[in-house]
Amino acid sequence: MFEIHLSGENLSSSSVLPSSDTNNDIHVILSTNRTAKIISSLWTSIFTDDRLRCLSLINLQLYQSDARVIAEYLREQNYLIEFTLDAVSQSVYSFDHILNEGLQKNRSIQRLTLSNLENVDAATIASLIQHNDRIKFLSLTHNNISPDGGALIADALRSNSTLISLDLSHNRMGKKGEIEFTNILHSSHPSLTQIHLNDNDTNDESLPITGQCSDTTSSPEREPMIIETKPMITDEESTQVKSKYQFLSTLLVTFLFFLWGIPNQLNDVLIRQFSKAFVLSRFEAGLVQSAFYIGYFTWALPAAYVIRRWGYKTGILLGLTLFGLGACLFWPAALIGQYTPFLIALFIIATGLAFLETAANPFIANVAGPAHSSEKRLNIAQAFNPLGAITGALVGTLFIFSGIELNDEEIKKLQSNKTYDAYLKQETLRVVKPYVILGGITFVWGLLIALVPFPANTKTTKEKANENNSLCRPLFLSSIIAQFAYVGAQVGTWSYIIQYAQDYVKVEEKLGGYLLTGTLVMFAVGRLISALLMHFGFSPPILLAFFSLINVLLIAIAILVPNSIGFGALFFTSFFMSLMFPTIFALGIKGMSGHTAKLAGCLIVMAIIGGAVMTPLMGLIAVKTGRLSLAYTVPGGAYLLIAIYALLAYVLTTERNTNS
Repeated sequence: MFEIHLSGENLSSSSVLPSSDTNNDIHVILSTNRTAKIISSLWTSIFTDDRLRCLSLINLQLYQSDARVIAEYLREQNYLIEFTLDAVSQSVYSFDHILNEGLQKNRSIQRLTLSNLENVDAATIASLIQHNDRIKFLSLTHNNISPDGGALIADALRSNSTLISLDLSHNRMGKKGEIEFTNILHSSHPSLTQIHLNDNDTNDESLPITGQCSDTTSSPEREPMIIETKPMITDEESTQVKSKYQFLSTLLVTFLFFLWGIPNQLNDVLIRQFSKAFVLSRFEAGLVQSAFYIGYFTWALPAAYVIRRWGYKTGILLGLTLFGLGACLFWPAALIGQYTPFLIALFIIATGLAFLETAANPFIANVAGPAHSSEKRLNIAQAFNPLGAITGALVGTLFIFSGIELNDEEIKKLQSNKTYDAYLKQETLRVVKPYVILGGITFVWGLLIALVPFPANTKTTKEKANENNSLCRPLFLSSIIAQFAYVGAQVGTWSYIIQYAQDYVKVEEKLGGYLLTGTLVMFAVGRLISALLMHFGFSPPILLAFFSLINVLLIAIAILVPNSIGFGALFFTSFFMSLMFPTIFALGIKGMSGHTAKLAGCLIVMAIIGGAVMTPLMGLIAVKTGRLSLAYTVPGGAYLLIAIYALLAYVLTTERNTNS
């Protein structure tokens, strides 16, 4: 590694790094600026050099302007792996700003040294340990950390799953600190293997706390104190530990695709059930999907911020909490006996699902494996979603639908006997048990996820060099439009398929529910076959275009021949729509870095608002024309738009691969 030393006047006059005439990695060392300010362009030159691997700031005076610049660059760093602050003079504000706004949000540094610092806030260091999941080796020597400060750091260590070694030598934590950290290592900490606690006597006033070159020979000789209860992990063992946690976390996240498929599909049952229980028109009942998908749209962007700030795991746990809360709120909503509380509960469920989808899709695409297989991997994970949808449809058919369908004469008879309200109340209460049980399962799964460490995104520098982190590219922007069209088409198709069967095939409510389950089975089979076709080398964009055009044809049959033949065509559209969501999502974020992919994934999830727009639009067309079949022109047009997008995606991805 090539070292570049800059000190004194060079720090206030040099605006660029000296040339090394080599492409080797570099270690930049800045030292001894006295009171002179470091020129801002030098910081830019250092942090934008993609050869930078190590940066050491030694015996410097840093000002608030320096702290702001350093924090900003540390936030966005992808290649710096070692950072040192030694004998640096700065205000408490500057130190906290660098840690809170820079190091806490950094995702590349693995080795951090903070030594000989006068304004060390143990609470800030504890927060760094809690929120940074990349640092493996942390040195905090000669910082005058007190026993109370040591206790804060010890508490933070219990929630950290990546730190391997911690050096707390030459502080003032004493016997209390030794006990605290010994207990941590004797517990089942997932990563920590070694803690150094040399010279931590609280009564020793001569401990060196400033100056890198303090004369330690004058101090009394003491036996080094190293708490080490586990052998240091070799690279091979470390890889095995990471693989274990990556497998477990991927397994837990994959189940979420099944879990959120259940409430998504129960909505189609609720539309029919609420139409009966609250005597609603098709347009009013379609507001179930509006409330649901407006929740997705409203909270996808805040979800992306949470995930970018605190990571995938935090976003998933928050999503599961909201999901479970919304499901349990069905109980008081049923007791109130009005339509609006149910819409509020559905909105809360959708808020939770916005967090889950915004986190889970990019996690599977970008963290669970290599980038070149992201479409295939996401299609496999998404194959569990239709299994959840099938479960939701079956649960709704068996436990929500009563099978009691009253004609006008029977309704009048119940009204005259004053038992009609009791019948409607009973129909409303049927939705409670499935949703409360679903809420309980959600909370249990959240507890399991809380107990398993999640891996960080560990893409290499070369991969990042090839990534396009701009959101203003044609493929991504068109992916948002395509996803809007797809979700609107899917939700609209399934929302009214039971009523299509009742109107044109004359089936009963229960049989309609089983037919909905059948078309979801086709959806699951289609997703599995799509994943297999991609595995054997079929181009995802070409498959997407082909399946979309087939659905255009099937929808045309459903519109023009509204009978059992039309219903059969509508039934099979689920097979060909199966690959659309994961393929559009993966194509949209392909090649993006972790942070950009999280934001991009959020924007694509926001496109789910298509379900809130197209479903009531279909209901309105059905009401105005008196023909439900004509409402299916909406998903037909959406599939045509997706076919055009797929051809555009094929051209753009082919060009990108050629240029690479």
